Amino acid sequence: MRILPLLLTLVACYRANDVRQAPLDTGPEGEAEFDLPTEDTSSDTGEPGTEDTGTVVDTDEPDPVLTGDEACYLGPNRDDGVCLPVGAPQPMPQGYVYPEPMNGSAQYLAPLAFLDLDVEDPGLALAPNFVLEEFGQAWKGRYAVVQPHAVERVQDLRDELGPLIVNSGYRNPDYNAGIGGATWSRHMYGDAFDLDPVSVDLATLEAACRAHGAGYVGVYTTHIHCDWRNDPLSIPFYGGARGQVHTTPLPALDARIARDGRALRAPATGWDEGEPLREWRAYSAEGAILERATGEQFTFPAGAARVEVTVGRALTRSIRVD
Repeated sequence: MRILPLLLTLVACYRANDVRQAPLDTGPEGEAEFDLPTEDTSSDTGEPGTEDTGTVVDTDEPDPVLTGDEACYLGPNRDDGVCLPVGAPQPMPQGYVYPEPMNGSAQYLAPLAFLDLDVEDPGLALAPNFVLEEFGQAWKGRYAVVQPHAVERVQDLRDELGPLIVNSGYRNPDYNAGIGGATWSRHMYGDAFDLDPVSVDLATLEAACRAHGAGYVGVYTTHIHCDWRNDPLSIPFYGGARGQVHTTPLPALDARIARDGRALRAPATGWDEGEPLREWRAYSAEGAILERATGEQFTFPAGAARVEVTVGRALTRSIRVD
């Protein structure tokens, strides 16, 4: 009679051992949720899921997938020796929805690859007098486009004019929209910079930007916007098929003169980086200049017959005041 209880005990032990040998529950990627010893995986094929790492991987924000290309910059020694890898997360995070190319121009195609500002040294010298952080900051978009030829042009300006402050460089589409930037602002494409000179006036910087091939120059009260929109797009960021020159339209600029007694203003549209510079001139009936001034508002002197204003060094409007 004592044999039956012994048999029942052996069966119970076998079942308990069988439960302990059952596979562990797995996470969403089929990986074990607990860190337990595993078999030797030296013969694994490397296919996804063939190796049990014992950890759960968070894939909510993937790192950039590198294209194998590098963007090479002038560097501190002017030898194009500073090269940074480019890539793009798949899919791109929010904030990077680019508009359709303006008027179909291929110069406004969305970038294919970016620098990852979270992994690069912000103090890295991209040119003798400029570091990465001056051209792109992560809070304006972790993934940035900084075209090497545009950096070189800014260094050329610095060599000629002395110190320059870069007020604004790359902006991702969401950041650009949030500060009222133009729909197709070149700041989103990595070849535009707002510059503030230290040793020369704005007019000198404006002339130098034009002399150094800027495709568009915007003249504002506090800075000069220079971009190289007509230069070939940088291949690491845009791909080989996009590295060709295409005609790019200029911003649609307009202004008018509004009068309130002897006080005049010149409301303007199309300048999306700040207030454009306004240069006023008051003329006598004989055409002699009575007064010159700059500013958003102008009170013309007694005896003036006509007033002109040049807005952003781009267009001129006039009004008779006699």
